Amino acid sequence: MKKLVVTFCLLAAGLATSLYGQKVEKEGKIWLDSKQGAPEVSVNGTWVSREWGKVILNQAEGSRDIVGTGDGWNILGAVTGKKVYLVFSSRGRVAYTAELTAESPNLMNGNYSRGLLFPGSKTRSMLLTR
Repeated sequence: MKKLVVTFCLLAAGLATSLYGQKVEKEGKIWLDSKQGAPEVSVNGTWVSREWGKVILNQAEGSRDIVGTGDGWNILGAVTGKKVYLVFSSRGRVAYTAELTAESPNLMNGNYSRGLLFPGSKTRSMLLTR
């Protein structure tokens, strides 16, 4: 039984490291850089989400790059076409990533995941409005 508990603890620690061991400056930026294309929308401004509270995104005119804050997280992101990719981090570590579609100037809808979002990741819905 003791071996089983130790094994479980080691697996849990490994999972936590893989989720929270990703650095924004490394894995986070690589994930964002893989999302290529010119922006078709501006998401600059204050957004609101039931789960995330107030999310402030700053996107310079014509730029695909986003910086911001929300619910205590630092946000780094990119806009490609009408897709919006966000990395939520704390202390330089990736906590969550989101992939949203700007459905209108006042609505973004999509999913987020712990760590980096890849096909097959366990996701939850995310809705931002302004």
